[in-house]
Amino acid sequence: MRAWRFHEPGNIANLVLEEVEKPQLKPGEALVQLECAALNPADRYLVQGQYPRAGAPPFTPGRDGAGVVVEVGLDSRFKPGDKVCLLGGGLTGVSLPGTLAEYAPIPEAWLAPVPDGWTFEQAAATLTSLTAWRALVVCGKLQSGETVLITGASGGVGTAALFLAKALGARIVALSRSEEKRERLIAMGAAAAIDSGSPTLEKEVRAAAGDRPVSLVVENLGGPYLEKAVRIVAPEGKIIVVGLLAGLTATVTIGLLIHKNIQIEGMSVNNFKAEEAQEAWKQIVVLYAENHHRPPISKVFPFEQVQEAFAHLLSGPMGKVVVRCKE
Repeated sequence: MRAWRFHEPGNIANLVLEEVEKPQLKPGEALVQLECAALNPADRYLVQGQYPRAGAPPFTPGRDGAGVVVEVGLDSRFKPGDKVCLLGGGLTGVSLPGTLAEYAPIPEAWLAPVPDGWTFEQAAATLTSLTAWRALVVCGKLQSGETVLITGASGGVGTAALFLAKALGARIVALSRSEEKRERLIAMGAAAAIDSGSPTLEKEVRAAAGDRPVSLVVENLGGPYLEKAVRIVAPEGKIIVVGLLAGLTATVTIGLLIHKNIQIEGMSVNNFKAEEAQEAWKQIVVLYAENHHRPPISKVFPFEQVQEAFAHLLSGPMGKVVVRCKE
């Protein structure tokens, strides 16, 4: 079979397409023929040697995927021919071979049926929804009627957070540098979409929030935006740090944390246990069905163009970047 692997960490160009042996199943795994895989910034960090607990090279990354079960072990809850999606989490694409391959052995605890009416491309984008759910519901304790600020709102996690927060009754203020993307965020349900590079950002967010100040921030950017979030969020508010696209380090005014009694929490979707991810995914699918919505897909690339797909991801597209693993 074909798989994308890197033999030493470093530049994303180290990821190359190779012929490898089809994997052998271990107890509790199902062999999945991948139809699609979706890319994440974490996949790039892993290739670059910046991700903890990464598998030893040569290694195949890829944490998102959807496909068809072709082989199962004893007492499996799946059968050959079942369409499944991977609920992220676990060790697939981190220390176990990932989904940028034609076949992958996936622990069954992290597999779920593809939702009715979903394409493989849409089903490959599960991780962003689970990340957004953990930020909003598990860590953020979101309540209907709250105002939520989403930084980096046009990315995969950002658009998922916008949809889920809106479906759960929140009012959303979204940040994006692109005017075109801000218009699309409004069309997706944001009450306001503001230029994240505006010199009057804090004032504009407060004006957009009105009499319901921002009580929860889903922070996808990091860097200087963490301090901006601290200044914007209301007293006793929560800031859930999900990403670091704008920088690995941040300076925060400690006095504001104390005076406003703000909670800042770092969050990883890897903190889900398998049964928690399964339960969260069931609730997420219901919300998608009730609102006649699907995860937005930016672009789909053929399997041979994974490098081009990563370049597109780095450009900051709106929605998920997907690789079609099967012709």
